[in-house]
Amino acid sequence: MKQPLIFCAAVLLFTSCKKDALYTKVTASLAQDDAKIAGYTLVWRDEFNYTGLPDEAKWDYERGYIRNHEKQYYVAARLKNSHVENGHLVITARNDNYENHPVTSASIITKGKMEFLYGKIVVSAKMPTGSGSWPAIWMLGINRDTVHWPDCGEIDIMEWLGRTPQYVLGSMYMPGGFFGYSSRVTSYNVGNDTTLSAQYHTFSIDWDSTQIKYYYDGFNYAIYKASGMSVGQWAPFKKPQYLLLNLAMGGTSGGFIDRTKYPFTYMVDYIRYYQKK
Repeated sequence: MKQPLIFCAAVLLFTSCKKDALYTKVTASLAQDDAKIAGYTLVWRDEFNYTGLPDEAKWDYERGYIRNHEKQYYVAARLKNSHVENGHLVITARNDNYENHPVTSASIITKGKMEFLYGKIVVSAKMPTGSGSWPAIWMLGINRDTVHWPDCGEIDIMEWLGRTPQYVLGSMYMPGGFFGYSSRVTSYNVGNDTTLSAQYHTFSIDWDSTQIKYYYDGFNYAIYKASGMSVGQWAPFKKPQYLLLNLAMGGTSGGFIDRTKYPFTYMVDYIRYYQKK
């Protein structure tokens, strides 16, 4: 989610047996995943095995019109825009004119709750359907409020555009460059323009002091190395970052919005963060 140089001023109840079944499923899934990631320890996660708003111990919200001339107004703690049900986080963009804002959506963040520095971050998610949607899994430096963007650094674990549904974007943004920032961007063609919205896929990075590797369903499609950047460019990626999950609409990258597709729904099955033992 490229930042601008100038920033713009139903709940479902589970029965106890369903909870037990979901817990068993989650525990088995975690055991399988841990067995596959030798040398790493699971240190933080959200499996979304609860109901209601995103867990306030783990998540906060962005609020308002934030960046990139996007059309959505981010609303905090509104079930119609962000809620958890059936073991999934659901972020929904609506054309509902809520509080005089034509389009509403949600951006949930770990700022002030959890920070990340090196390790593996794995997210299972399912994309919306329709042109104009712009969901992302990404990170910003926890020092953003003091040094601002791009000096805080940005790691985009996944960006996806409804107008080019067969492509996944893995990106980094950092200081330097003619326009005041520089970037590394890889557009990976997954080879099918329907499955990203029809089923869940995993998007992940493996990050250490020397490089960041990007993965789609376990396939490594990009590597960005510190050795290929200046000391100043790589500096933000030696410091902690916080995580953002958001569904943007339109704007500089989202483009034309197909209004017949409202509401747009972006779903996340789990997030898992591993560090080296």
